[in-house]
Amino acid sequence: MTFGNEYPNSQARQPSYPYTPRNINFPYSHYYHLHRSDSSPAVSQPDSQSEKKQIVDGHIKVNIGSGQGLNLKAGAEVGGKHGLGFNADGHVAYNGMSAQANGHLGAQYGIHAQGETHLDSSQGAGFNTEASVGGKYGLAAQAKAQVGGGQWAGFNTGAQLGGSYGLNAGADGHLGMSQGAGINTGLQLGGENGLSAQAKAQLGGGQGAGFNTEAQLGGDSGFNANVDGHLGFSQGAGFNTGMLIGGENGLGAQANAQVGGGQGIGLGIKGQVGGHNGQLGFNFGGKGNESKNSD
Repeated sequence: MTFGNEYPNSQARQPSYPYTPRNINFPYSHYYHLHRSDSSPAVSQPDSQSEKKQIVDGHIKVNIGSGQGLNLKAGAEVGGKHGLGFNADGHVAYNGMSAQANGHLGAQYGIHAQGETHLDSSQGAGFNTEASVGGKYGLAAQAKAQVGGGQWAGFNTGAQLGGSYGLNAGADGHLGMSQGAGINTGLQLGGENGLSAQAKAQLGGGQGAGFNTEAQLGGDSGFNANVDGHLGFSQGAGFNTGMLIGGENGLGAQANAQVGGGQGIGLGIKGQVGGHNGQLGFNFGGKGNESKNSD
């Protein structure tokens, strides 16, 4: 179980900075550019690279198209790619609206942030935000939410500190007619061979009520434990617990119980030592009575 810094929208919407100025004649009377006009009078200055360097650059563009609604784009850079910059654009049409924005302070290891939101008849309403400090091995966080669009409501949050082998945490939830209500949380420290934990719960959605918890230390060959349970009309009530030390050839134990769900009453216990497995269980009612003990 791995919780990485997976942000679905972070690849789809890469920040458009750094902004590279280009001298283009736009056919909009309301287009403004912060370049100094060549035709304006200026005092002659010595010709040097430091004085030719552009410190501030910005742009604003508005477009109203037939059938496409209103589009607005704006951006600015102060101090080049290692300075401060932002970009924003929005769209408004008869069937909805959307907006995106991103900004940065410093270069790769500085502060980066972006956000977007949408509202329309097909997708409903939603937003997504992301931020990072210190680059790949620094601090990153994400949050998004959705209402409507065939899914009713949902949310997702995530955070990461120190890259793949650092600390990762996430939580998500959903609420809908077909899916019911559910929540899932996860935590990981030290990568795949470190410490990880997960808990989730579900209510409705044709499954009744259920929960699951898991913990792992040291990867597949380390320590693993889990507990889960369920309650529903078709499944009845049941729970399952398990523990494993040392991987497939180590020491393991598992216990489960079931009441109802077309299976009557059942209880099972399993054990593992090295490559040898054993189990003990019984069943009362359901398809038939069973009692077995095998090594």
